[in-house]
Amino acid sequence: MRALTRRALRRFVHRSPVLDSSEMPPRRLTPLEAPVRLEVDGKRIEAREGEPVAVSLAAAGRLTLGRSVKYHRPRGAACYVGRCDGCLMRVDGVQSVMTCRLPARDGLKIETQNVVGSAKLDLLAATDWFFPGGMNHHEMFTWNEAVNKVMQKVARRIAGIGEIPDAVVPPRPSPEHAVDVLVIGAGPAGLRAAAVLARGGRSVTVLDEEATPGGSLRWWPTDVAFEGTRHARAALAERFVARAHEAGAQLVPRTSAIAAYDPWEDVAGAPPGVAAPPNRSGAPVIVADGVDHLARYRPTRTVIASGRHQGASAFEGADAPGVLEVRGACVLWSHGVLPGREVVLAGSDPALDALREALAAHAEVHGPFPLESMQEAKGRPSVEGATVLVDGESREIDCDCVVLSPPSSAVYELAAQLGVGVRWAGAGFELDVEADGRTAADDVRVVGSAAGVHGLDAAVAHAERVATQMLEATR
Repeated sequence: MRALTRRALRRFVHRSPVLDSSEMPPRRLTPLEAPVRLEVDGKRIEAREGEPVAVSLAAAGRLTLGRSVKYHRPRGAACYVGRCDGCLMRVDGVQSVMTCRLPARDGLKIETQNVVGSAKLDLLAATDWFFPGGMNHHEMFTWNEAVNKVMQKVARRIAGIGEIPDAVVPPRPSPEHAVDVLVIGAGPAGLRAAAVLARGGRSVTVLDEEATPGGSLRWWPTDVAFEGTRHARAALAERFVARAHEAGAQLVPRTSAIAAYDPWEDVAGAPPGVAAPPNRSGAPVIVADGVDHLARYRPTRTVIASGRHQGASAFEGADAPGVLEVRGACVLWSHGVLPGREVVLAGSDPALDALREALAAHAEVHGPFPLESMQEAKGRPSVEGATVLVDGESREIDCDCVVLSPPSSAVYELAAQLGVGVRWAGAGFELDVEADGRTAADDVRVVGSAAGVHGLDAAVAHAERVATQMLEATR
């Protein structure tokens, strides 16, 4: 009998009425109005149109979205901002889509990848059981050439993530834009810098990964203080956006600046074997990956306002579904979805304190504990408890969510490609930035938390000061 293929096994398990994809009661805090329907591994779930699909899945109690490549351990979204790979799924026949970046719309067909069975019950998870001490696949079965060849064939069948698309994906347009200033990041600091520069007569484009500009104001769990007054976070975000628009800045959402090239490199996109003229403009070339395009920008000046990366935590079970970065938990909350009903908090961060305040009336909250006191997150496939060191003794806590806030790093990758210095600062990486935003690259400035300036008032004031100095220097 021909062996069942991965796809055949997946269909069998997904059609089984015994296996339910829901791991816990739905977590929505407010009822859905005019919901859209998604098909997830053959099952229907309801979602709010436009919210990230990964948020829709969490709201429905679906935390385990896939499996790790080697040992097929359960994996789920941790950050909800495109920084981890726990939310990758097959969507409408296209593999490895970041569902935390995909707006929900009616009729989306979503499938788990990298499993034989389902995300919750993956037969390949037996690998983890067979190799409790780890697996050295480089030397596996090398004692016999014939056996090794068979092993390699099997490994090739199950390795990797996803399968090729159902249909050929057409090429995207690749427009090119020349601008005076390109701002990377549409948080409060980036938007304030854009508004100042645009009012000063510069052509300004702002790129941001999120669907809605506003940065941390879009996901902060409580009202925020700014310039001595408490503000509703969404209203304050709209105020920053409106001022940038009114000044004449162009905002480009759902677009990531993914690479920067030297101006003398060949980046004109010529066909293979055809020589293309080098860029003689003297401006760096920044490649931006948008929803329906892959654009090239040639800015005279670049402002890095891309914020910070959340750090990683190392303890047993730290990568299990239900263990979230604080920003991920806040993103869920901002969409009206409860991260958990029994939540353990660990770390030290203003966002963590704000999340605790917001959750207090809706969940049982433990902590925050020192990050180093976390010993283990328990449960399969998702978190069911945690072990925390309290007063020198291990304490077991029942929970369905662990929220972590480790030290952060500046988002440094693009800045480093543009020539900005990067240094290790003991707990994370920081950009080498002067007080006025200047860097080793004459045409690059860094503002806000990416420059190590923390707090909303301080970050916005820093961005305004840097932008004003840029105008004065180029008059």
